[in-house]
Amino acid sequence: MADRIAREVFGLLFETSSEAVFIVTRDTQQIVSANVRAAEMLSREVDSMIGLSLEVLELEGRDLRSPGHYEDVALRGSDDYPVYVELNVVHLELDGVALAAYSARDTSERRLLQRELVAKHSALYTAHADLERAHAQLSATKHELETRNQEIALLAWRAAMGELVAGIAHHLNNPVGALASTLRRIDRVAGELPDEHRGDLVRLLGRVAQLARRIESNVATIVTASRSNVHAGSGRLELPPELASVLSTFAEQLEDIPTKDQP
Repeated sequence: MADRIAREVFGLLFETSSEAVFIVTRDTQQIVSANVRAAEMLSREVDSMIGLSLEVLELEGRDLRSPGHYEDVALRGSDDYPVYVELNVVHLELDGVALAAYSARDTSERRLLQRELVAKHSALYTAHADLERAHAQLSATKHELETRNQEIALLAWRAAMGELVAGIAHHLNNPVGALASTLRRIDRVAGELPDEHRGDLVRLLGRVAQLARRIESNVATIVTASRSNVHAGSGRLELPPELASVLSTFAEQLEDIPTKDQP
C-alpha cells in the first residue's frame, strides 16, 4: 500500500524531491509512506519509519494535524537528537482513506547560524557596554587630570610671580636703602648749618624721607602679598591703590606672553 500511495499520489516527485516527504493516515496518525530524503534527514531506514506514530516522531508535542505551514518543528532523529524543519501539511483522500502529506525542509543549520548570530550580537552588545563604561571612566579621568594640571599651572604661576616680585623688591630696596642713608647724612650736614639756612632744607629733607619710607612700605607690602598668594592660595591682602593698579596691569601683560605650548 505504501508503494502504491507514493507512486499514485506523488509519482516521480516523491522519489526525486529535495525535500523530505512522508504520508500519515489522519485517523491513526501513523506513517504509511516516506521517501529516501525523509529517512536520510532523520538518520533512519525508510522501512523503520513505516508504522511510526507522528506523535512519537514529533519531539515537542505540537499539534501538526491541521493543514498549513509550521516553523521550527523538532522531529526526532534516530539518536533522539532533534532535527528542526519547516513543515508543510496537505490533506488528501485516496480510495476513501484520509491522508496527510508532510513535506519537510531541514532548517537545523540555519537555526544553528541564527543562534551563533544571536550569541555574537549579545557579545557585541556586552563589548559595546564595556566600551561605553571605559569611555566614561576615561572622560572622568581626563577631566580630573585637566583640573589637576590647571591647579599645578596656577601654583607654578604663583610661585614664578613670587620669585619675580621678590627680585623686583630686592632691586627696589637697594636704591631706596641708599637713598635713606644719603638722607641721613644730608640731615647731619644740615644740622651744622646756621638756622637761617637750615629751615627750608630740613623741611625738604623731611618730605623726601617720608617718600622714601613710603616706598619701603609699599615694597614690603608687595613682597608680603606675593608670599601670601604662593603659600595661602586664596588669601587676600589689601594693597595701596597705586600698587594694586600697577600689579593688575603687570599681570595682564604677563598673560599675553606666549608659553612653550603656544605658537
